[in-house]
Amino acid sequence: MFQLQGPQLLQMLEKSLRKFLPESLKVYGTVFHMNQGNPFKLKALVDKWPDFNTVVVRPQEQEMVDNWDHYTNTYQIYSKDPKNCQELLGSPEVINWKQHLQIQSSQPNLNEVIQNLAASKSFKVKHTERFLYVVADTVKKLIPSLLDVKNLPPGGGKPKAM
Repeated sequence: MFQLQGPQLLQMLEKSLRKFLPESLKVYGTVFHMNQGNPFKLKALVDKWPDFNTVVVRPQEQEMVDNWDHYTNTYQIYSKDPKNCQELLGSPEVINWKQHLQIQSSQPNLNEVIQNLAASKSFKVKHTERFLYVVADTVKKLIPSLLDVKNLPPGGGKPKAM
């Protein structure tokens, strides 16, 4: 596990994550904010660099002082390889499983990984799902392939659900 420190490495990570949108959106957005001054004092961890499989963004340890505050103890995860992700998240230096915490991801395939980890540690997991709506101009900039003509109704209007 490597912590990416310094603006150059975080900018490289942001650029890499952009290639994996929309799946990497949660981590991409967080790294974007880290590159704008890191107001929430977060750190980015990768399994290896520069050809990472898994990225975990989390608060600095000194910020996670309340074991019952799952809003402060929040982790964002993106992984190209769920098996690698499960190994990484099982490591005690990545996630403090003794705290109430929140794990956020834009990847449904990581639900099973998190469920397996929680079961192996005899923890309960509450799963919630949210939908993200994005303005078309933003999609054009970040992921133009999502605006494929087949997903748009004739004559404009609202895009069909994908």
